[in-house]
Amino acid sequence: MHFFRNYPATGSIRNVKTDQMVAGYFLNFTFMNTEQINTFYFSPTGTTETILNNLAANFPAVKICNFNLTLPGTSNKPEPIDSSSLSIVGMPVYSGRLPMEAIRRFETINGNQSLAIVIVVYGNREFDDALLELTELAQKANFRVIAAAAFVGEHSYSTTDRPIAHSRPDQQDLNHIATFADLVRKKLDETELKNAASTIQVPGNRPFVERKQYPLIIPETSHADCTQCGLCVECCPTGAINLEDEIVTDPEKCIWCCACVKKCPEQARHFDHEIIQSIRERLFTNCRERKEPQFYL
Repeated sequence: MHFFRNYPATGSIRNVKTDQMVAGYFLNFTFMNTEQINTFYFSPTGTTETILNNLAANFPAVKICNFNLTLPGTSNKPEPIDSSSLSIVGMPVYSGRLPMEAIRRFETINGNQSLAIVIVVYGNREFDDALLELTELAQKANFRVIAAAAFVGEHSYSTTDRPIAHSRPDQQDLNHIATFADLVRKKLDETELKNAASTIQVPGNRPFVERKQYPLIIPETSHADCTQCGLCVECCPTGAINLEDEIVTDPEKCIWCCACVKKCPEQARHFDHEIIQSIRERLFTNCRERKEPQFYL
């Protein structure tokens, strides 16, 4: 675990009602036992959602509101966000960047100068510029980012015979999540509100790593095993899958997230194109050493 701290130790917040003038907004904070916590996540395979839910559970709050931005047509965002709430924003890393679908859906949200924690989840390779990208995305959406972290989750291309960060987050990761929550609460306890978001520094480069252009390949369906239950249609974050006489996938819309592969109850969806097999083998060979979460406060 790597922990980076760049903040002064002054003031007190948790369990204390405090009025502060921050960036032109008059905010009434009641941390941490009585305020609302929001989670915003794009999580096709459910890994990012799991990490955010576990993190949110480590903050005492009267109310936790989960806003799932994964599926197309997502519109269950709060209007407006309570300026005294704390939000946790999480997205997966795809080749060092955030998914464009996640960015577009999150851009409709206005943070109303509320505090936020940003989380990226990657498959034990690298998170590259994604954490910086998410930090700046949240700031642009009018959130005041007070902490950031990169956690490891099982890679979307992981299989039984080629496991990549298999079964992560595991118990060690859950312990790190609890530690991170403690550090965030400590920062809120020791830092004046006006300084809470001004001290965070996260790694990354500008311009961000260039987005890769993927060939038009898709997961395939074993029609002998498929029961046409429609779950793959329901879980696809881009609406790329349709159930006609058989399962049909639009290669123009597929983002290779593998939600349909991971969630098929019959294991009838497979992503074994030679390009994916090559990537999977490279990750399996080169990314075996366990990486631990990195925290930035």
